[in-house]
Amino acid sequence: MTTIAYLANEFPSDVEPYLDDEIRELRSRGIQVIAGSVRRPLQSSHDREVLYLYPLGFFVFLRALALAIRRWQRICALTARALLWGNESPKRRLKALMHTWLGACYAARLRKRRVDHIHVHHGYFGSWIAMVAAELLDVGYSLTLHGSDLLLHGAYLETKLERCRFCATVSEYNRQFILRHFSRIDPAKITVSRLGVDLPPVLEASAGNGPD
Repeated sequence: MTTIAYLANEFPSDVEPYLDDEIRELRSRGIQVIAGSVRRPLQSSHDREVLYLYPLGFFVFLRALALAIRRWQRICALTARALLWGNESPKRRLKALMHTWLGACYAARLRKRRVDHIHVHHGYFGSWIAMVAAELLDVGYSLTLHGSDLLLHGAYLETKLERCRFCATVSEYNRQFILRHFSRIDPAKITVSRLGVDLPPVLEASAGNGPD
């Protein structure tokens, strides 16, 4: 059975109920999904198992350190990108370094679960964590991009896109934006997955018969 680690910045989230729908759909197709969240919500009535990255226990810390040392060659280029290359501010670089460490911790938490792939929702800090974890575990990773994570706060996005197996985004506008601004990215990796619901046949026919 294929096992996917599905990471979000915060899960469950009242403003992103579709994450639960996506996980449910994957499970209905016979895929084992390990739902994960970087942050723990303040309040939640969610009754499913969620792998929270915080709080970090002492033994997780040690396992992450050992894993990062043994497989340093797999993440040394990412660490160099975070600290040395590009035009990011010193504050942003320090955050990326911390997220690299969190990626090692996430990999340590996942290692015994034998995941085949990591998918991360949004291109914020969770995507760097997932990317680092995927490198350490030698598995593929993918991400979903929405709006502000692409158009306003796309930190290190060229690296995240280059290393992903695929990227799903919510509109054709976003896809074209990616292809214009990141010309080295293979267009075949960027797919459109719109948010919304299917219209009942009667409403769909009505929408198609609007004024010219």
